[in-house]
Amino acid sequence: MKNEPTAAEFFAGIGLMRMGLEQAGWSVVWANDIDEDKMKMYCGHFTDARAHFHLGDVHALSPDDIPSVTLATASFPCNDLSLAGARRGLAGQHSGAFWGFVDVLKKMRSRRPPLVMLENVAGFLTSHDGNDFRDACLALNELGYAVDAFIIDAAYPFGEGHLADR
Repeated sequence: MKNEPTAAEFFAGIGLMRMGLEQAGWSVVWANDIDEDKMKMYCGHFTDARAHFHLGDVHALSPDDIPSVTLATASFPCNDLSLAGARRGLAGQHSGAFWGFVDVLKKMRSRRPPLVMLENVAGFLTSHDGNDFRDACLALNELGYAVDAFIIDAAYPFGEGHLADR
């Protein structure tokens, strides 16, 4: 029996979130993405992926297919939130997938993970004058989650330029 905490990885992409989680002692037991090419790369990185990777749209996921886990991660598309994008926000076709994630959490009811971690671009904080971020926080609050936000500069490896050093 494993003692490490478990995670479900929504919008898994090629598995970058999983790589970081595993280095920190987590076990990813379920993953999802809509893009078949990303799934193939994910499966190329992780030998056990075929057993727990679910290809498909987050809006079509059944909560019964998602195991009980400690953490749900969501690296949902940034296309509509990025400063380089069209700035349609959470109402956009791509970034609006966030609402599918929230819907799955709602449907999980008592099996809802105690922890949720979102990963996205800094533009999420300012999209539609901050209203998209506020709406996302409120949606998570309604599910019982407390929310905190922080920005990590990916240009700095851990230890150098870390937030605590600033």
